[in-house]
Amino acid sequence: MSQLTTNKEAIVFTIRQALPADLATVREIGIASYLAHFAELWQNQQALQAFLSKDFAEQALEPSLQDRDTCWLLAYEGETPVGFAKLNFDSLQAATATLGAELQKIYFLPQFAGRGYGERLYAEIQRRAIERGQPILWLDVLKSNVAGQRFYQRQGMAIVGEESYTSVSQSVAMWVMAKDL
Repeated sequence: MSQLTTNKEAIVFTIRQALPADLATVREIGIASYLAHFAELWQNQQALQAFLSKDFAEQALEPSLQDRDTCWLLAYEGETPVGFAKLNFDSLQAATATLGAELQKIYFLPQFAGRGYGERLYAEIQRRAIERGQPILWLDVLKSNVAGQRFYQRQGMAIVGEESYTSVSQSVAMWVMAKDL
């Protein structure tokens, strides 16, 4: 358990493996975080709602939370869930043609962003990937998300390629970033 201290009081920040019973928490944080951080990327609100309904559907989350090749981590400030990460083991990174750990999602509720929790969650993600014997850790980050790119560069990741996410209504450019473990 890690602990952050402020002038007023000690704030306890913890990370634990998400369980199937945490499905509702993962879903709520996922939708709220996505809307806060990425809604402006969507030109069509119906397409956004369709994406969220599919990506955070119980039918999508339930098997993922039980899959031993997927690691969901929940982050807490005290007793309050504030974010999560989803890590897919043995996932093909096309730019380098290497199997490794894909950091598919790392989301924090907006009111808890900027508190240094991302670095702590990233360290746990990296630890889990190394523990599973993954040769690389990789992810996609929006080309427009310069702050995110800088965060991942501070963690030792580098740009190794580019991709785009395409839906019926739009296309979004992404950098592929990776780090040898």
